[in-house]
Amino acid sequence: MRQTLLAAARAGAKQDEASADLAGILQGLEEGLLPEAGDQAKGLVLSPLQPFTAPKDEQPPSRFRFTPDDLSKMWGWLGQKLAKDTVERARKSSKPKDDPSWHVHRRECADALEAWVQSAERVPKDMTTLMKRFGKNGRDMLYDAISLLRYSEPLEVGISGMPERIYEFDDGLAIRLNKAYEVLTEEHPSAGVWLLLIAMSRMDAPWEVFRVIEKIGRRGDDLVVSKTELAAVGDKVLEDCGFYAARLHMPPSTPDEAQALFATFDRFVNYSVGMTKCFGIRKDGRWGRHLFSLRAEASTNVEKIIDKVSLSLDAGLPEPRRGRTGRIIPAQLPSAAAVDKAEAMLIFLERTREHADAAAIASSQKRTAEAALTRMSEAGELLVDLIADSEGQNKTVAQEGLEITARLMRALGHDEAAGVLSRRGSAAAA
Repeated sequence: MRQTLLAAARAGAKQDEASADLAGILQGLEEGLLPEAGDQAKGLVLSPLQPFTAPKDEQPPSRFRFTPDDLSKMWGWLGQKLAKDTVERARKSSKPKDDPSWHVHRRECADALEAWVQSAERVPKDMTTLMKRFGKNGRDMLYDAISLLRYSEPLEVGISGMPERIYEFDDGLAIRLNKAYEVLTEEHPSAGVWLLLIAMSRMDAPWEVFRVIEKIGRRGDDLVVSKTELAAVGDKVLEDCGFYAARLHMPPSTPDEAQALFATFDRFVNYSVGMTKCFGIRKDGRWGRHLFSLRAEASTNVEKIIDKVSLSLDAGLPEPRRGRTGRIIPAQLPSAAAVDKAEAMLIFLERTREHADAAAIASSQKRTAEAALTRMSEAGELLVDLIADSEGQNKTVAQEGLEITARLMRALGHDEAAGVLSRRGSAAAA
């Protein structure tokens, strides 16, 4: 009922003075009923930092600038030393989270932090204290926090027309973001980059921010843009590329790990290809040299993993062999962990086929996949013969080996061949 009355009064406030007065009275009563912010004040004041806050190494660089511990230390330092009155007023505030007073608190905190950092820059002992508290990159991190807090209000206005999560960055959203950037930078030039970074943090395809960079820079390539303030945005996209490329080094040990590793590879390829589709990245430019270096790193990392497929089959594929007399010598059944590892490696090998050309690994992927299939097919043939010629425990072991072989063939995407092999084994056992 209270909210209904307040909404009605607000609706009529523009038409007559009495409704405006009533809306003010009801708003005051409503705020009086709200509890004090208390411990929630930290989250409310530092909320502009949240899009870039995550545990270290969990998010790509475009979505990471602060750890939760950084925010706790920052808030504690503000409350203990730098802005005691501001923090106390914020804790006692009962204003709703969208009230303009929170922007005032943020600006006051930004001013206090900036004064402290600038003072520390003049006194080596104080800078040592700062770095001890916030790390060796603490000064730069604090300056980023200062910018986000100081410009929280215009940034909030600028991003207000964008969805909380951007599944598809279409032309309409690109034009809207470009317009918001132009309006924002007229009054706050240094806040424009943060608007683009906030928008990036909401995008499923962050590389598409280059479509806005092209409009803002009025160029379709990086010849000039990479030397302007917009370079910070392009640099973040490249840092994201590097984040995913560096994670392509640990061979998977389970099917779940294989899927996760491929998701990382898929993300890298989408970044790498998406950047060049959305913007003219010159091979001999600063961004181009960096991008092609990352592509080479990713290709090398993936090829190193693919090269280990044969070793995983040595341990995980039960391969009988024929002796000199032609008799089939059974193989010992591999451990469950070895089978899981081989399956994981084959899953990853098969899935990389999707991006083999884009990642310049087509020849090694094809060669390794063909060699793996040949080994499994040959092992399957011997196991079928062994099932037909064996009895008792030997027969049971051969059947289990055939099941493992069929499972590994399916991991490589050969479901039909695996099915045929299983049926042949059943017929041999009859």
